[in-house]
Amino acid sequence: MNRRLLMTSLGVLALSRGGSGLLPSPAGATGSMIAAPTYVQQRNLSCEYASAVIAMAAYGAWVSEWAFDELVGWSANPHRGFRGNINGDWGNTNDYGVYAEPLAAALPVFGFAGEVHYARGDASVLTAHLDAGQPVIVWLGYWGDQGFYEYDDDATAYKLTPGYHVVVAYGYDDAGVHVSDPGLGVYSTWGWGDFMWMWNALEGMALAVFPA
Repeated sequence: MNRRLLMTSLGVLALSRGGSGLLPSPAGATGSMIAAPTYVQQRNLSCEYASAVIAMAAYGAWVSEWAFDELVGWSANPHRGFRGNINGDWGNTNDYGVYAEPLAAALPVFGFAGEVHYARGDASVLTAHLDAGQPVIVWLGYWGDQGFYEYDDDATAYKLTPGYHVVVAYGYDDAGVHVSDPGLGVYSTWGWGDFMWMWNALEGMALAVFPA
């Protein structure tokens, strides 16, 4: 979701726009880097679609974020479609967003595939994909785990977490996780402790993106 000026970036990493493949890690550091671009989401709550644009653009393929609207569809359950008004205010759970599964289902239309994960504290889920040169879309709870559960008509439970945002992890090293943030169209870095705290708020939800 679009946090705009909610949170000052802890760091900014300048990489060139476009390109693909692994970039060399800094000397003496452990990690991987992928050449991913920046992109600014076009609507208040379109960070998931904008992140998919960034992830595919890391391979040189640019698509419109608007193309996801009909492909993903809408649902009160964000595991099944976009919840709420995509032009609504950020931070609440009425106008909310969409989770990894519907986004992954839309990727084949553009020639890509996605692998959905719930890492639940296992950072190796993220680093393994980055080591393989695959950008990873991650769902982060900026206010920590304030989640609660609602239920579908068929009694399926789903978790809603106020104050979440979606970015693309394109690298990591000893300093932390490097992301392309569509909320502001910038590169940012979070230390491992801060990143894991936010990521765990949504069970480590992630979507690795790669060509089909």
